[in-house]
Amino acid sequence: MAPQDRILVTSALPYVNNVPHMGNIIGCVLSADVVARYHRLQGREVLFVCGTDEHGTATETKAIEERLTPRQLCDNYHEIHKRIYDWFNISFDVFGRTSFENHHRITQDIFRKLHANGYVIERDVEQAFCPRCEKFLADRFVHGECPHCHAKDARGDQCDACGKLLDPLELINPQCRSCGASPEKRSSKHLFLDLPALAPQLAEWVKGQAKLGAWSQNAITTTQAWLDRGLEPRAITRDLSWGVPVPLTGYEGKVFYVWFDAPIGYVSITDQADGVDWRSWWQDPGRVRLYQFMAKDNIPFHTILFPATLLGTGERWTMLHHIDATEYLQTEEGKFSKSRGTGLFGDGAIASGIPADVYRYYLLINRPETSDTTFAWKDLQEKLNSELLANLGNLVNRTLKFIAQYQDGTVHEAVLDEMALNFREWTVTEAATAGTELEACHEKDALKRVMLISQKANAYFQEQRPWKTRTEDPEGCRRAMFVLANTIKDLSVLIAPFLPETSRRIREQLGLAQEPRWSDIGTLSVRGRIGTPEVLFTKVDDKGIEAVKARLAESKAGDVPVARKPLTIVAARIVEAYRHPKADKLFVETVDFGTGLRTIVSGLVGHVREDDLRGKTFLFVSNLAPATLRGVESNGMILAAQGKGAGGEDVIEPVAVTAEPGTVLVGAGAGQVTIEEFAAHEIATVAGTVHLDGTPLAVDGKPVTTTKVKDGKIR
Repeated sequence: MAPQDRILVTSALPYVNNVPHMGNIIGCVLSADVVARYHRLQGREVLFVCGTDEHGTATETKAIEERLTPRQLCDNYHEIHKRIYDWFNISFDVFGRTSFENHHRITQDIFRKLHANGYVIERDVEQAFCPRCEKFLADRFVHGECPHCHAKDARGDQCDACGKLLDPLELINPQCRSCGASPEKRSSKHLFLDLPALAPQLAEWVKGQAKLGAWSQNAITTTQAWLDRGLEPRAITRDLSWGVPVPLTGYEGKVFYVWFDAPIGYVSITDQADGVDWRSWWQDPGRVRLYQFMAKDNIPFHTILFPATLLGTGERWTMLHHIDATEYLQTEEGKFSKSRGTGLFGDGAIASGIPADVYRYYLLINRPETSDTTFAWKDLQEKLNSELLANLGNLVNRTLKFIAQYQDGTVHEAVLDEMALNFREWTVTEAATAGTELEACHEKDALKRVMLISQKANAYFQEQRPWKTRTEDPEGCRRAMFVLANTIKDLSVLIAPFLPETSRRIREQLGLAQEPRWSDIGTLSVRGRIGTPEVLFTKVDDKGIEAVKARLAESKAGDVPVARKPLTIVAARIVEAYRHPKADKLFVETVDFGTGLRTIVSGLVGHVREDDLRGKTFLFVSNLAPATLRGVESNGMILAAQGKGAGGEDVIEPVAVTAEPGTVLVGAGAGQVTIEEFAAHEIATVAGTVHLDGTPLAVDGKPVTTTKVKDGKIR
């Protein structure tokens, strides 16, 4: 195998607390998928790595919002991400997770080498400390009034109202999000990566590699700006409970900053692939070329911080060869926002009824390679109708239908005349140029060239006039169909990195059984019987596109459909409640379900006290699948209302009832339900009454009510 002929492709790890939108899809996973597929077509050994980035403050914050543990939240969103990427036909060799044990182990091992080599330094940092929770608070766990615009619920790191970056102790009347107490300023020791000490060898590496690997211009500019400013030590630890523990005496209870451990996820997720030795990919630079794809905001993590981390270990690593960073894809209304309903998200794409390859084509032909671009429904409609359908779809359908109807479904081998030879020579030359463009990751240019070949093939069809020559010049007609069928075969290879399902369907219609290979381009291998011609793309008119938009609006931006398995909701009494020994925000409760005792783990710390739970009866979902939360198995879920109290404050209130333990409010469910299946139900308190999927819950004919939360969600 030629040197560096093994191709390692990574897509920036998507953060686990959200649903990916079209900007995420094109900026990371789809762009990487095209290059991975291209190199496979070339016969090279490829490993395409991605997974969910699961640690950090944002995960803990989102888990609190959704009344889940961080693990439950990560389980839920990992599955959502995977389902969406599977639907988009993203060809990951492994889609892993940074919360797995092997990620902790590999991250800690890299840290130990950095520490042993003297590239880790210690500093005291002033931070917010909650005296009631008795812990330091990450920025997002503090909220209060913005000192700039005076918005009432600004986060400790940034005000969403005015966009200003903040220090949590700058806030007016700051409060701990967990318990509402006012935080104090205290000093905490943290570890920093000594980037100044690593700067000389990092700068030397960047100078050579940026040119050798043909980095995208925005990557070169951003990286050089960081180096020109001068690198400063950067914190690699935080006071959090959810993350990779720091394996150093005196740093118990601290975890690594997510920026530090997330890029190491590429290595650990490689280790999660079946039958793969991660060292053969990540510690064999003589044989492996590393391609990394991301949006432009991730550039410094991949050209400064992660490379510095690897260099600091003193080991021989597969370093970045080519970085490809897109600009941003925007919506017609501005930024993508699930809460505001602006822009298309992956779950909406699934629900829209439009095939994945149509979205793949639109995103790639509109790829924000050198400047921001916009996702617009009207533009998608036009590109589907005038490019995919009228160009590629038209060529394939008209050619194969003609062969089926007038040549008994058979491609006849023929001797090429000068016009045919010239057209085939031009096609092969253009295909080679498309390959060169893909080698350089110029995906939009390559796709345009593929569509140009299709356009020229349509023109060749018109010039050959087979509808006339089939009777006047049968040999010329057979020659034209022979040339066109083989050009369509070439297009099926060329289009495969971009539109894999369309490529598969074209080859099926041609009667080709084997997988496409780049070396097939230019051969005249299509002869004999073809398959059954079918339409590749369906036209969407103005009414159709408006119907899609209306359907998505009705389905709340098209949430991924999840089966609503029946719930079993019962009354049960909490016999005992105490703090989880390994988790600050969790209670462990012993609960009497009338038929026996169960252990339930709930994230109610900071919202109620143990004494508010002991001896009282609440509603529980009793058929929730068991889950182990920080070493304790939970067998059910307490229901609690989340919303605003009478004074406008955020309140979480367990739903209390007067009933005997074991009283069933909703009939026996059909087996256990997952967290995701539970979330598919609409459970809310409306005007103080608890509703399940629009129906009020009742005990002995009396509605179940809440005291503090009159209107809110039930989690």
